[in-house]
Amino acid sequence: MKKILLIGASSDICKQLCKDFTSHYEFLLLSSDKEESDYEDFDILNRQTYPEISDIDGIVYFPGTINLKPFERFKEDDFTDDYNINVKGLINILQFYKSSLNKGSSVVCFSTVAAKLGMPFHASIAMCKASVSSLCRTLAAEWSPNIRVNCISPSLVDTKMGSKFFRNEKQIELMNNRHPLKRTGRKTDISNFIEFLLSEKSSWITGQDISIDGGMSTVKA
Repeated sequence: MKKILLIGASSDICKQLCKDFTSHYEFLLLSSDKEESDYEDFDILNRQTYPEISDIDGIVYFPGTINLKPFERFKEDDFTDDYNINVKGLINILQFYKSSLNKGSSVVCFSTVAAKLGMPFHASIAMCKASVSSLCRTLAAEWSPNIRVNCISPSLVDTKMGSKFFRNEKQIELMNNRHPLKRTGRKTDISNFIEFLLSEKSSWITGQDISIDGGMSTVKA
């Protein structure tokens, strides 16, 4: 059974992945929320808190932010906080656990549709997630053929992180209609594709930034 390290285990999508595929994988959970973590005192920005884990077959990095506001209202700390969670934490994890990855391992990271499609108020998160996409392509080249690295770029998904966009029926309808497929994402839309990237079914896929966004990034609604 493949051993998969899941970073940011409090994520709704992470929980969905574990719910649906626990019988297929040995999931190891890391989170700053001690109730969601298999290891205590984990801090994504402090490598001293990382547990030593060997023989890993995959890593999925879930931590992210949704910090939206007009560009002129962003403060320096906003950019720094978004960068730390989305980019620096990912760098820390991949550098720390790279030597523990087995041959044939799969790494899955997250970007966003806003890194591909110019969207108002997304300056900070789009910039950070574009960095993630570029890092994934670079590492896919550098770590090939032993380790595959891919990136998923979702649009809005119905999770607690995106809950402020699902407050009432009018808002939900507005969000649905922004997508060519006329609905926002479900947790399973993303978790099923993560499992595909972790599995041997995707063994000839690396260096890709895959849009799971209801067609938003490529199709005019």
